[in-house]
Amino acid sequence: MRKSLIVGLVIVAVLAVGGWYVYRRLMTAVAERPVPEHPFAKPSGPHAVGTREYFWTDSTRGEPYTKNPDDRRKIVVQVWYPAAPVPNAEPAHYLLRPDEFADPKAAKAAKDARTNSVLDAPLAASDSAYPVLVYNHGGSWTRWSATFSTEWLASQGYVVFSIEHFGFNQTVKYPDGSPFAADTLAFPTETEDKKKSALVSWAYLDDPIFKIWTADARYTLDRIEALNRDPGLFQRRLDLDRIGLFGWSFGGAVGVQMAADDPRVKAAVDHDGQLFGDVRQRGTKRPVMLIHHGVDDALDYPEKDRPTVHEMMALTEAWDSTARVSSSSDWFEVIVARTTHGDFSDLALFYPRPKDHLDPRLGHEIINAYTLAFFDRYLRGKGPNLLSSPPRFPDATFRAWPARKDGAAVKAVAKQ
Repeated sequence: MRKSLIVGLVIVAVLAVGGWYVYRRLMTAVAERPVPEHPFAKPSGPHAVGTREYFWTDSTRGEPYTKNPDDRRKIVVQVWYPAAPVPNAEPAHYLLRPDEFADPKAAKAAKDARTNSVLDAPLAASDSAYPVLVYNHGGSWTRWSATFSTEWLASQGYVVFSIEHFGFNQTVKYPDGSPFAADTLAFPTETEDKKKSALVSWAYLDDPIFKIWTADARYTLDRIEALNRDPGLFQRRLDLDRIGLFGWSFGGAVGVQMAADDPRVKAAVDHDGQLFGDVRQRGTKRPVMLIHHGVDDALDYPEKDRPTVHEMMALTEAWDSTARVSSSSDWFEVIVARTTHGDFSDLALFYPRPKDHLDPRLGHEIINAYTLAFFDRYLRGKGPNLLSSPPRFPDATFRAWPARKDGAAVKAVAKQ
């Protein structure tokens, strides 16, 4: 199977080579057909799933997306967790408040969709505290855009917090109804020079946007510590020695960077995101898994732009390689054949797909299985599992680079 072709944020126009073409096409497809009432398969874990939200204000930081010096950075987090069964409870809506969503047509299309989680359900009893995962959504998306994974992982015994990164997302209101409207830090204007536009966009994302997101993640970890300390649902129920980060696209890159920066983070999984930050050069001491799509990104662009797309993808692949050889812990890569960038989100369940692409539920099964196997090994000490046993998914190519020995990277072990 060919090398993974990755452009971390193709869908949201981070690669300025026709990115809005892809984005508009997906959003039009979503808005023109209703989302099914029950789009998500029932989670296969032993636990029922509860969900709730938290709305916090970081008083130490100004709001970088507004000019008002009195504005403070606000963080909304949705959490999915192992729950005690609640007989006859209605499952929570996919959009808890549809008017938060920036696109009213898409919100209307999804207004009747429900999840498998129960709002404010009691936490399931357990003899030990639960390991913690923190999810970061893709650029220009939302905290609930990977419900296929967040509630599934909660059914497996993880408490999963998902951060809403205002300013580079799809929500325009806070949970209390107050509006959010950015009036600064606008995305760079695209020019006729596609390569230059891409590089300018990436530089803008790297600084300041990526730094804003990693600060959001650090603050969320602080608040999770407070939830474990203070009276409430999660008091003394979170195992703060077993924290992992993961995310889609730009959010996946946040997880890898945080694994390098924050000692509280013990492992990270990147769902199809190109890397940002200095982790590209210095690597990390924590185990990392990158899961990529297998369809050539350039096929989504006009033919005249495809050489530039391939050139930019080669650059992102080089960053992956540098980060890997600079890291001193286990490193994994999974390529899921016949998938695109959107397959790492709930979008795959909502829009029409080419017949030769992988069934989205099978794609989600593969993504979830490898994500769970990775966190089970590095947060729970479980093994052997999918990371060491014979491959079970014909559509997945798996490679492993064990931790470095004597300063040299160990040769990859490939399974397909």
